[in-house]
Amino acid sequence: MSRKGENIYLRKDGRWEGRYIKGRKPDGKAKFGSIYGKSYSDVKIRLVHIKSELYQDDTSLVIYGNGTLHDWLEYWLEAIVRQNIKDSTYFSYRRILETHIYPYLGEKNIQKLSCEIIQQTVDVLMKGISAGTLNNVCRLLKSALCTAFERGVIKMNPYHSIKKPKVHRARPRVLTRNEQEILERMLRQENSFEYLLCLYTGLRVGELSALRWEDVDLKNNILHINRTAQRLASGKMQSEKTRLTVGTPKSASSARQIPLPAFIANILREQKTNKETGTGFLLPGKNGLCRDPRSIQHKLNTICTKVGLDDVHMHTLRHTFATRCLENGVRYDILSDLLGHSSVRITLDYYVHCSMQDKRESMEKFVMAA
Repeated sequence: MSRKGENIYLRKDGRWEGRYIKGRKPDGKAKFGSIYGKSYSDVKIRLVHIKSELYQDDTSLVIYGNGTLHDWLEYWLEAIVRQNIKDSTYFSYRRILETHIYPYLGEKNIQKLSCEIIQQTVDVLMKGISAGTLNNVCRLLKSALCTAFERGVIKMNPYHSIKKPKVHRARPRVLTRNEQEILERMLRQENSFEYLLCLYTGLRVGELSALRWEDVDLKNNILHINRTAQRLASGKMQSEKTRLTVGTPKSASSARQIPLPAFIANILREQKTNKETGTGFLLPGKNGLCRDPRSIQHKLNTICTKVGLDDVHMHTLRHTFATRCLENGVRYDILSDLLGHSSVRITLDYYVHCSMQDKRESMEKFVMAA
């Protein structure tokens, strides 16, 4: 039986068969090709390779544009979008397609796709996934259909009046001043300088993991963020075994320079003298690579458990840094640059909120002035 939205089947002889459109007959009907393998994942990976080769030919626009929504989305992702996005974004898009779009809309003829059909799907998904995930689904579908309309694949864009879900973002976890003091004492006791570095620079965990000593200018006390570490699938499918990779930052604005507080610079000088290794990474890992971000988070969990702090993640340290900066009068545009955001709006939407302590102090000032 095939998985919904895919042309991969388990044959009676025990082999898996994958089918793909390799052309169209004069009457417009699809001409199929087939590949075979011992496992579902093997066939799926081989299908991706074959489709990637087909998509290099511009005539495939006709082949896949006259078929199902699945056909067009595969062409859109592999031939139009793939070369302009990072691997992590590609796998995110593919996960959205295979999990939330293909099972519901994949077999629909793109020429017969209507606003009503899409809205019905959005309404169904709204009951089972978060508003944020649904918003990503809608954004991807809108982009693909807009491209189809612009290229003349469809005469009308069926997405034009879709009602998007409202996204209500939960406030991020931020350490109180007391919690931060408790955590910092333990970090100093255990010589866990990497977490102090995050608390006072706002680094993302991937940026911390990928840091090399050449990125640390201890003469001018400046940190240069030029790369990030993340886990990606070994093959073309996200379901495959992942590997640790070091690449370019999350976005162009993520490549930045961060001034180091004097005491953090002093800590790094001591670490460089005592622990610098041949790998060049501040946090060396296995096989000459940097330390895995998952290991960094695991160690933080262990430390926080010792001091009785719950629900503390690496991004909590980043949120805390942003909040402390604002509490101390750092301008929004400067904070946005320090965090590597592409706009000040992101900083305001994601990282800025008033702590209960700030509210109490403000109310006390108000009462005293009355």
